[in-house]
Amino acid sequence: MSALTNTGCGCTKLIEFIIRDPEEKSREITVFVMKIMIHACPQRMWYVEDLLIPQLLEQGADSVAIWNDDEGLGNLEACMRAFRHCAGHGGTWHIQDDVLPCRDFVQRCREYESDGIVYGFCNEQFRDDPENTGRVRVSDAWHSFQCVRIPDDTARECSEWFYSGGWRESTLPELAILKGMKKGDDSFFREFLLMRRSRSSVTNAEPNLVEHVDWIVGGSILSPWRGFLARAYYWEDEALVEDLKQQIMRLRGA
Repeated sequence: MSALTNTGCGCTKLIEFIIRDPEEKSREITVFVMKIMIHACPQRMWYVEDLLIPQLLEQGADSVAIWNDDEGLGNLEACMRAFRHCAGHGGTWHIQDDVLPCRDFVQRCREYESDGIVYGFCNEQFRDDPENTGRVRVSDAWHSFQCVRIPDDTARECSEWFYSGGWRESTLPELAILKGMKKGDDSFFREFLLMRRSRSSVTNAEPNLVEHVDWIVGGSILSPWRGFLARAYYWEDEALVEDLKQQIMRLRGA
Protein backbone atom coordinates (compact mmCIF):
# COMPACT_ATOMS: atom_id res chain seq x y z
CA MET A 1 0.00 0.00 0.00
CA SER A 2 1.35 3.42 -0.90
CA ALA A 3 0.20 6.83 0.22
CA LEU A 4 1.48 10.28 -0.62
CA THR A 5 0.99 13.11 1.83
CA ASN A 6 1.88 16.53 0.41
CA THR A 7 1.32 18.91 3.27
CA GLY A 8 3.24 22.06 2.37
CA CYS A 9 4.50 23.21 5.75
CA GLY A 10 2.92 20.24 7.51
CA CYS A 11 3.99 16.72 8.16
CA THR A 12 2.72 13.23 7.51
CA LYS A 13 1.18 11.46 10.46
CA LEU A 14 1.99 7.94 11.56
CA ILE A 15 -0.15 5.38 9.79
CA GLU A 16 -0.90 2.16 11.67
CA PHE A 17 -2.32 -1.06 10.33
CA ILE A 18 -3.83 -3.76 12.51
CA ILE A 19 -3.54 -7.16 10.88
CA ARG A 20 -4.25 -10.69 11.95
CA ASP A 21 -1.61 -13.37 12.13
CA PRO A 22 -3.07 -16.23 10.05
CA GLU A 23 -1.35 -18.76 12.33
CA GLU A 24 -2.67 -17.17 15.52
CA LYS A 25 -5.83 -15.25 14.75
CA SER A 26 -6.41 -14.26 18.35
CA ARG A 27 -3.26 -12.15 18.41
CA GLU A 28 -3.18 -8.68 16.85
CA ILE A 29 -0.02 -7.36 15.25
CA THR A 30 0.60 -3.67 14.71
CA VAL A 31 2.62 -2.83 11.61
CA PHE A 32 4.14 0.65 11.56
CA VAL A 33 4.53 2.24 8.18
CA MET A 34 8.02 3.40 7.23
CA LYS A 35 7.88 7.19 6.93
CA ILE A 36 9.87 9.36 4.55
CA MET A 37 9.96 13.16 4.74
CA ILE A 38 11.44 15.23 1.93
CA HIS A 39 12.82 18.58 3.10
CA ALA A 40 12.28 20.88 0.13
CA CYS A 41 12.49 24.46 -1.04
CA PRO A 42 10.15 25.96 -3.70
CA GLN A 43 12.90 26.06 -6.33
CA ARG A 44 13.16 22.27 -6.35
CA MET A 45 9.55 21.25 -6.08
CA TRP A 46 9.56 20.36 -9.79
CA TYR A 47 12.18 17.67 -9.13
CA VAL A 48 10.51 16.45 -5.95
CA GLU A 49 7.07 16.09 -7.49
CA ASP A 50 7.98 14.92 -11.00
CA LEU A 51 10.94 12.63 -10.35
CA LEU A 52 11.86 12.02 -6.70
CA ILE A 53 8.48 11.01 -5.31
CA PRO A 54 7.61 8.73 -8.26
CA GLN A 55 10.90 6.88 -7.68
CA LEU A 56 10.07 6.34 -4.02
CA LEU A 57 6.52 5.17 -4.70
CA GLU A 58 7.68 2.88 -7.48
CA GLN A 59 10.01 1.22 -4.99
CA GLY A 60 7.07 0.63 -2.67
CA ALA A 61 7.37 3.50 -0.19
CA ASP A 62 4.52 3.46 2.31
CA SER A 63 4.25 7.15 3.11
CA VAL A 64 6.03 10.18 1.68
CA ALA A 65 5.62 13.70 3.05
CA ILE A 66 6.97 16.97 1.71
CA TRP A 67 8.09 19.71 4.07
CA ASN A 68 8.29 22.68 1.71
CA ASP A 69 10.02 25.79 3.10
CA ASP A 70 7.72 28.15 1.25
CA GLU A 71 8.12 30.73 4.03
CA GLY A 72 11.85 31.09 3.35
CA LEU A 73 12.88 30.19 6.89
CA GLY A 74 16.14 28.63 5.75
CA ASN A 75 17.08 25.00 6.18
CA LEU A 76 17.93 25.23 9.89
CA GLU A 77 14.63 26.57 11.24
CA ALA A 78 12.58 24.79 8.58
CA CYS A 79 14.19 21.53 9.67
CA MET A 80 13.54 22.23 13.36
CA ARG A 81 9.91 23.08 12.62
CA ALA A 82 9.57 19.82 10.71
CA PHE A 83 11.13 17.93 13.62
CA ARG A 84 8.62 19.52 15.98
CA HIS A 85 5.79 17.93 14.01
CA CYS A 86 7.25 14.43 13.86
CA ALA A 87 4.74 12.37 15.75
CA GLY A 88 4.05 8.81 16.76
CA HIS A 89 6.21 5.78 17.28
CA GLY A 90 9.30 4.73 15.36
CA GLY A 91 11.30 7.10 13.23
CA THR A 92 11.29 9.07 9.99
CA TRP A 93 13.73 9.03 7.09
CA HIS A 94 14.61 12.65 6.35
CA ILE A 95 15.97 13.26 2.85
CA GLN A 96 16.88 16.44 1.01
CA ASP A 97 15.22 17.64 -2.18
CA ASP A 98 18.39 17.17 -4.24
CA VAL A 99 19.16 13.50 -3.73
CA LEU A 100 18.87 10.43 -5.94
CA PRO A 101 17.80 7.31 -4.01
CA CYS A 102 19.61 4.07 -4.78
CA ARG A 103 17.69 1.42 -6.70
CA ASP A 104 16.74 -0.48 -3.53
CA PHE A 105 16.44 2.55 -1.25
CA VAL A 106 13.10 1.60 0.33
CA GLN A 107 14.16 -2.00 0.92
CA ARG A 108 17.43 -0.97 2.55
CA CYS A 109 15.71 1.64 4.69
CA ARG A 110 13.39 -1.03 6.03
CA GLU A 111 16.40 -3.14 6.96
CA TYR A 112 17.66 -0.27 9.14
CA GLU A 113 14.31 0.50 10.80
CA SER A 114 15.39 -0.88 14.18
CA ASP A 115 18.79 0.83 14.19
CA GLY A 116 17.82 4.20 15.69
CA ILE A 117 19.75 7.03 14.01
CA VAL A 118 21.12 6.08 10.59
CA TYR A 119 23.20 8.29 8.30
CA GLY A 120 22.82 7.33 4.64
CA PHE A 121 25.27 9.69 2.94
CA CYS A 122 29.00 10.26 3.29
CA ASN A 123 31.11 13.02 1.75
CA GLU A 124 34.68 13.89 2.71
CA GLN A 125 34.13 17.53 1.77
CA PHE A 126 31.50 17.74 4.54
CA ARG A 127 33.96 16.52 7.19
CA ASP A 128 32.75 12.93 7.01
CA ASP A 129 35.34 10.23 7.71
CA PRO A 130 34.75 7.40 5.20
CA GLU A 131 36.56 4.99 7.52
CA ASN A 132 33.72 5.22 10.04
CA THR A 133 31.11 2.78 8.78
CA GLY A 134 28.57 0.57 10.49
CA ARG A 135 27.74 1.06 14.15
CA VAL A 136 29.82 3.94 15.55
CA ARG A 137 29.92 6.39 18.44
CA VAL A 138 28.05 9.67 18.08
CA SER A 139 31.40 11.45 17.79
CA ASP A 140 32.15 9.36 14.67
CA ALA A 141 28.77 9.92 13.02
CA TRP A 142 28.86 11.33 9.53
CA HIS A 143 28.05 15.01 9.32
CA SER A 144 26.08 15.04 6.07
CA PHE A 145 22.31 15.49 6.24
CA GLN A 146 21.28 14.42 2.74
CA CYS A 147 19.70 11.27 4.15
CA VAL A 148 19.26 10.40 7.82
CA ARG A 149 16.83 8.32 9.84
CA ILE A 150 15.92 9.89 13.18
CA PRO A 151 13.61 8.47 15.85
CA ASP A 152 10.65 10.82 16.16
CA ASP A 153 11.13 11.41 19.88
CA THR A 154 14.76 12.40 19.24
CA ALA A 155 13.71 14.78 16.46
CA ARG A 156 11.15 16.44 18.74
CA GLU A 157 13.66 16.81 21.57
CA CYS A 158 16.15 18.42 19.16
CA SER A 159 13.48 20.85 18.01
CA GLU A 160 12.55 21.70 21.61
CA TRP A 161 16.22 22.41 22.35
CA PHE A 162 16.38 24.72 19.34
CA TYR A 163 13.26 26.70 20.25
CA SER A 164 14.23 26.91 23.93
CA GLY A 165 17.03 29.23 22.82
CA GLY A 166 19.44 27.94 25.45
CA TRP A 167 21.89 26.74 22.84
CA ARG A 168 22.46 30.36 21.77
CA GLU A 169 24.35 30.91 25.03
CA SER A 170 26.78 28.15 24.18
CA THR A 171 30.40 29.02 23.48
CA LEU A 172 30.96 25.89 21.41
CA PRO A 173 32.45 26.96 18.05
CA GLU A 174 29.97 24.96 15.97
CA LEU A 175 26.95 26.47 17.69
CA ALA A 176 28.44 29.96 17.75
CA ILE A 177 28.77 29.87 13.97
CA LEU A 178 25.05 29.04 13.60
CA LYS A 179 23.82 32.08 15.53
CA GLY A 180 22.02 34.40 13.14
CA MET A 181 22.33 31.97 10.22
CA LYS A 182 19.55 30.33 8.24
CA LYS A 183 21.49 27.18 7.47
CA GLY A 184 23.28 24.50 9.44
CA ASP A 185 20.64 21.87 10.18
CA ASP A 186 23.31 19.16 9.93
CA SER A 187 25.73 20.95 12.27
CA PHE A 188 22.99 21.75 14.76
CA PHE A 189 21.77 18.17 14.94
CA ARG A 190 25.32 16.88 15.35
CA GLU A 191 25.95 19.26 18.25
CA PHE A 192 22.64 18.24 19.78
CA LEU A 193 23.73 14.59 19.67
CA LEU A 194 27.13 15.37 21.15
CA MET A 195 25.55 17.28 24.03
CA ARG A 196 22.44 15.18 24.67
CA ARG A 197 23.31 11.72 23.27
CA SER A 198 27.08 11.56 23.69
CA ARG A 199 27.04 7.95 24.93
CA SER A 200 24.74 6.70 22.21
CA SER A 201 25.69 5.03 18.95
CA VAL A 202 24.52 5.59 15.39
CA THR A 203 24.83 3.73 12.11
CA ASN A 204 26.76 5.03 9.10
CA ALA A 205 25.30 3.13 6.15
CA GLU A 206 27.69 1.83 3.51
CA PRO A 207 27.04 1.64 0.58
CA ASN A 208 25.34 5.02 0.75
CA LEU A 209 21.57 5.17 0.36
CA VAL A 210 21.48 8.29 -1.82
CA GLU A 211 23.62 10.29 -4.21
CA HIS A 212 23.73 14.09 -3.96
CA VAL A 213 22.70 15.49 -7.35
CA ASP A 214 22.30 19.22 -6.72
CA TRP A 215 24.61 19.84 -9.67
CA ILE A 216 22.08 18.13 -11.93
CA VAL A 217 18.89 19.67 -10.56
CA GLY A 218 19.92 23.33 -10.51
CA GLY A 219 23.01 23.74 -8.35
CA SER A 220 23.39 24.38 -4.65
CA ILE A 221 20.77 26.71 -3.17
CA LEU A 222 22.71 27.33 0.06
CA SER A 223 26.27 27.43 -1.29
CA PRO A 224 26.26 28.57 -4.94
CA TRP A 225 29.93 29.49 -4.53
CA ARG A 226 30.95 25.92 -3.73
CA GLY A 227 33.73 24.85 -6.05
CA PHE A 228 33.36 21.09 -5.75
CA LEU A 229 30.75 18.39 -6.34
CA ALA A 230 29.51 17.14 -2.99
CA ARG A 231 28.97 13.57 -4.09
CA ALA A 232 28.51 10.37 -2.08
CA TYR A 233 31.74 8.61 -1.15
CA TYR A 234 30.17 5.15 -1.27
CA TRP A 235 28.24 5.32 -4.54
CA GLU A 236 29.05 3.36 -7.67
CA ASP A 237 25.81 3.41 -9.68
CA GLU A 238 26.73 5.97 -12.31
CA ALA A 239 24.22 4.40 -14.69
CA LEU A 240 21.44 5.56 -12.38
CA VAL A 241 22.84 9.11 -12.39
CA GLU A 242 22.98 9.11 -16.18
CA ASP A 243 19.42 7.83 -16.33
CA LEU A 244 18.34 10.76 -14.14
CA LYS A 245 20.01 13.20 -16.53
CA GLN A 246 18.06 11.65 -19.43
CA GLN A 247 14.79 11.86 -17.48
CA ILE A 248 15.36 15.57 -16.78
CA MET A 249 16.12 16.23 -20.45
CA ARG A 250 12.88 14.52 -21.47
CA LEU A 251 10.99 16.43 -18.80
CA ARG A 252 12.31 19.71 -20.17
CA GLY A 253 11.57 18.67 -23.73
CA ALA A 254 15.21 18.68 -24.77
